Amino acid sequence: MRERKGIMANYEFTLRLNREITAEEADTLYEDGCDDAGIETGPLGTFISFDREAPSLAGAIVSAVHDVETAVPGLRVRGVACDDMVTMLDIAGRAGVSREAVRLWSVGKRGPGSFPPPSFVTTGGEQVWEWPEVAGWLVRHRAHAGAEADERFRVLHTADRVLAAREALATEPDPDARRELGDLLGV
Repeated sequence: MRERKGIMANYEFTLRLNREITAEEADTLYEDGCDDAGIETGPLGTFISFDREAPSLAGAIVSAVHDVETAVPGLRVRGVACDDMVTMLDIAGRAGVSREAVRLWSVGKRGPGSFPPPSFVTTGGEQVWEWPEVAGWLVRHRAHAGAEADERFRVLHTADRVLAAREALATEPDPDARRELGDLLGV
């Protein structure tokens, strides 16, 4: 979704929490600013998915993090769920092309060449790339239908990295290192 200055829009995103929450804490979240969210706990942790109105995706994420952490003491947002590992099929969908076009780019038989190498290959032989590398190649070498998705992904990925850095700082046991490294984040 394109952001227009001063115009509110709805943004969907999911935040990863530092721990499971109780039923009472969930009630508190819903009462104190998170009535636009759903909470899920499973084997991968606790997540809270938002459908938040804001002038921008970044603004929606910041306000949701603030609301979560203000409502329940000790509850912290550790990151943003974002799909940064992609297969050929994922790339094709995001770029608005066929899987075969992506395969040809990846082997250098179509396009300008220099397609990023896969990050790894599964035991089943499927190649997996990091989306930021592929998106950068797409932006450099061709206009594609996925430009809006790229913009959304960039914001989600940046927010995830900022929250991960903040979490690393919060859990650093050495108070001197925590204080000194905090300067990097302006904390």
